[in-house]
Amino acid sequence: NDKERQKALRSALAAAFLKNVVKERGHLIPEDYPFLIEGKAEELAKTHEVMALLEKMGFANELAKTKEKRKMRAGKGKNRGRKYKKKKSLLLVVSQPCPLLKSAVNIEGVDVVPVKNLNTEDLAPGALPGRAVLFTDKAVEVIKKENLFQ
Repeated sequence: NDKERQKALRSALAAAFLKNVVKERGHLIPEDYPFLIEGKAEELAKTHEVMALLEKMGFANELAKTKEKRKMRAGKGKNRGRKYKKKKSLLLVVSQPCPLLKSAVNIEGVDVVPVKNLNTEDLAPGALPGRAVLFTDKAVEVIKKENLFQ
């Protein structure tokens, strides 16, 4: 099972860098999609600063898409505290716990994860590969240094 889990993680990670797979999943991404964010972005402590950064990078349409009215879930999930389905948007991968983890929490659909806690459900929610992922350059250094996905 460990080998299968690692293989699923590597394949979901590879799918996140394929522009056509990410677009096929429904993300509205800029033309120069697979790119890195500077390590300074991990120090952003305010939600409006993170929103401004993402809009400047070309993800304004993606963020607007997740603000649309959520549809009510069918079935008994309504009674169990899961009344509305939430759309997933961007995934920001950082090198370590930082202020960005708290500042991006209030952005609808955006998730922030330290690179060591990255899992398949983050990269491919609902078992559909191709989530739009942004890595900080410090996170890439951690991946290279510790051979996390080998």
